[in-house]
Amino acid sequence: MKDENRSAPPLTPERSASLPPVARVLPRPFGRGKQAATLIVLALAAKLVLLAMVGRPLGCDCGQIWAMPGEARLNSRTLLDPYSLLHLVFGAVLMKLVRWQRPDWPLWTLLAAAIVSSTVWEVVENLPVTIAMFGYSPNDPLAYGGDSILNSLGDTAAVALGAVLALPLAPPVVAGLAVAVELAVSLWIGDGFAITLSRALGL
Repeated sequence: MKDENRSAPPLTPERSASLPPVARVLPRPFGRGKQAATLIVLALAAKLVLLAMVGRPLGCDCGQIWAMPGEARLNSRTLLDPYSLLHLVFGAVLMKLVRWQRPDWPLWTLLAAAIVSSTVWEVVENLPVTIAMFGYSPNDPLAYGGDSILNSLGDTAAVALGAVLALPLAPPVVAGLAVAVELAVSLWIGDGFAITLSRALGL
């Protein structure tokens, strides 16, 4: 009689090599996957606490989840805005860079790297000293005054989504898409990575 409760044989190097590629890269529940998931939860929790400490609002009282280009006052307040596309690109490019440096990392570890990187940037971006560096004039409709907590979570979700979408794409494809999105957003709303950088450097 077959023993239904018998545990599966240990995963030896020889047996691991015989598994399909997808099965080999998926993290074990109590291995790197658990550590990466824990790191993601801790990073997001730390971000929520730090954003609350610097007085960022919970969300937008406008009743919208998306800010259109003509509603610049809602940027960084709603869940999504045109800048979400830039965060999507950031996640895609970051994924390719990390995977290039660490090709042995499994999916959950790569995702944790993207989310933690986004969390660090979101915290730094919302510090008063960083906001002042952006150099917006007081009357600029695109003037940045910090993210709402909801918008910051949306930005990190966009980074994670961009990272996942970039996994099957070749690096040149990701680079081309990143340039295209940067140009499109810059023309669309008059702001983007390059414009913000030049403003911060006083160019």
